[in-house]
Amino acid sequence: MSIFFDRIFKFFYKYISYSFAIVFFSLLGAFFGAFYAYFFGSALIPDFTAVNHPEVVLVFVIATLFAALGHSVEFGILAPLGYQGFRSDTKKLNRTLRPNETIRHKDILELESILNSIIDFPKENMYAALRYASLVFISVSITHIIYKHPFYELALIFIGWLAAVFVYGGFSYIISDYFTGAKRVEIKKILAYKDVAIHKNHGIMSLKGKFIFLLILILLSLSVLAVFISFENASLVKISAFITMTFFEAVILIFMFFQSINLTLEQINESANSLATGGRGALPILSIDKEFIQFAENFEKATREVGRIRENLQELVEAKTSELRNSLETVEYLKKQQDGDYFLTSLLIKPLSLNKTLGTNVKTDFFIKQKKTFTFHGRENEIGGDICITRTVSLRGKEYTFFLNADAMGKSLQGAGGVLVLGAAVQSILERSLAVQSVKLLYAERWIKNAYQELHHIFESFDCSMLVSMVMGLIDDETGLVYYVNAEHPWSVLLRNEKAEFIKTNSELRKLGTPVKENALEISTLQLQPGDILILGSDGRDDIEFVTEADLRKINHDEELFLHHVESGKGELKSIYHSILETGELTDDLSLMRISFKEHLSLPPRSIRKESYELMRKARSNIKENLLEKAKENLLEANKINPENQEILRALLRLLVRTKEYTLASEKFNSYIEEFPGDTDLIYLASFTYKQTKEYGKAIDMGERIRLRNPGHLANLLRLVQLYLLVGNLPKAEKTLGLASFLTADSKRVESFRMQIEDFKKKVLD
Repeated sequence: MSIFFDRIFKFFYKYISYSFAIVFFSLLGAFFGAFYAYFFGSALIPDFTAVNHPEVVLVFVIATLFAALGHSVEFGILAPLGYQGFRSDTKKLNRTLRPNETIRHKDILELESILNSIIDFPKENMYAALRYASLVFISVSITHIIYKHPFYELALIFIGWLAAVFVYGGFSYIISDYFTGAKRVEIKKILAYKDVAIHKNHGIMSLKGKFIFLLILILLSLSVLAVFISFENASLVKISAFITMTFFEAVILIFMFFQSINLTLEQINESANSLATGGRGALPILSIDKEFIQFAENFEKATREVGRIRENLQELVEAKTSELRNSLETVEYLKKQQDGDYFLTSLLIKPLSLNKTLGTNVKTDFFIKQKKTFTFHGRENEIGGDICITRTVSLRGKEYTFFLNADAMGKSLQGAGGVLVLGAAVQSILERSLAVQSVKLLYAERWIKNAYQELHHIFESFDCSMLVSMVMGLIDDETGLVYYVNAEHPWSVLLRNEKAEFIKTNSELRKLGTPVKENALEISTLQLQPGDILILGSDGRDDIEFVTEADLRKINHDEELFLHHVESGKGELKSIYHSILETGELTDDLSLMRISFKEHLSLPPRSIRKESYELMRKARSNIKENLLEKAKENLLEANKINPENQEILRALLRLLVRTKEYTLASEKFNSYIEEFPGDTDLIYLASFTYKQTKEYGKAIDMGERIRLRNPGHLANLLRLVQLYLLVGNLPKAEKTLGLASFLTADSKRVESFRMQIEDFKKKVLD
């Protein structure tokens, strides 16, 4: 249907005139209006016929023809004959918009004037329809009055005339609006190309008004048909004719109404796509409805803003690129400085984290993988808060292997700073142990205590801003006895016979630098057997991020998973590391230390010979019978046969103490404790023996070793109080008594020692 109307319009436009093509269709409106008036009149006035109202009908026909002719001439129906019409704007349109003649060469003012005339054309066409319809009604009314027909008929004719005017005027407006659209778009495109604002004027009818017009037209048609049928004077032919004409008129108007909306929406879509793909996004909108014109104005503002941004985009991009380049250069400069700081710090840490063991029985190795990596001068380096240190230390003529695995609080440079302080302090302690004779004479427990307290006081000065967890200790290279402290570090793992298990302690030590009580230190011991492997590690071994199907972050919370890694890696550090990586991704610094004791040696059987066994049996029997002298002879003989057997020596030493042969027992204790330093019970007994032989210094040393291993040993603390009083060390006696008072409810014993201390003070003052 759109093609049909367009072809008719183009035919009239090409061969007659622009406005005549529109007037032709407007006259259809006049025909429809007369049609409505006739049917409405014949329905309401049954007697209104050409027979009984010949004058009125004649005037109606003549006036209608005159109106149609006048409407046509006014809008240029005689343009082919040289007469462009009554109206100046119509004349201008017919002169300007000629077939096969372009208007691109015209100036902007003339194009704007033509555009405004075309926009006003539908309105003027509707007004002309109203004028000529009024002329017809006036002519009919005068004729009706002259021939003295009833006035009620005139009132009914007026109602019919109103319906005709409504149809005639509305039809003329919509027809004119539809067929002037193409020319409006053409002129708008020319003006838009010349950067002229084009969305200013709009028609008098909006989308809402057109919709209401169509709705009223349908209701009016139904009303006329209802009235026409209700008077029962209509034939089937008249009813069919009315329905056919109404349907034809409604179809034309509804088609043009929605076709105009559809074409306008297509234009909006094309303009939006053009703007989105980098075009100008011009919107020479077809419709002159108020809603679309307002949208076009806002769209034009948006396109101007987009155009402004695009014009300045290159400049903005260059400016932003320059800013980003400068920022990037600044960041690169700062990063280079930071990497330099990292590199310098890593260089300072390297000589502190060394594996310098000299023994043959104890072998150490460690693996460190820091989370933070950086590149400096083309070389990749690492920096973090984990450190491992091992070194051989000589104490009391025996070789010990010192080990330390620590994790400083914080990431990257902060953790590295803690490691730097810790490493420097530990190396200072180790160097002092090699150079100072008094330090070389310390027992392992005392050495660890002094080292721990020194490190703790250093980090305590940082006011908890730098904390360090660690495992630190000494290993007797000959016996394999391990002395160690664990300051809130992950539990160490013992791999024995290919079975891994945690070495759990009752120690409540907090990280280095955390305020703690003086009595909180407890040194643990562990007896290694030939072939045992000790694995130490920081908490990076447990902080593993698992890969899940839902891409959710899941951190490992199972501490025993590390036991599986140790067993699957068979105690080899790189194998353990790869086993961890197979499970997940590291999220923290990782450090691992491996300590083996006589790894390729088997435990020699320490069986008692038959003669020694028989002597041991006799000694036990004699002890039960209280024949202590015979029992001693049996044990001395057994000791000569098996001098290396610990069980015989233990029994002999206990018997010597029982028989109060303290001098001989003291001699035996000297060698026994050196050979079996892990026998805490015998060290306690040795302290008692040395006291009896008045070797108070040795007795105190043994008592302090027991206190460091077991701070809750009450009897040992009370004996130390006695010993300190005997040597006149009053401050130590008071301090040790204070520790003992927390462990016992026996106030009489504590009070007795307190009175002895007070008496000692009085003697000193006197």
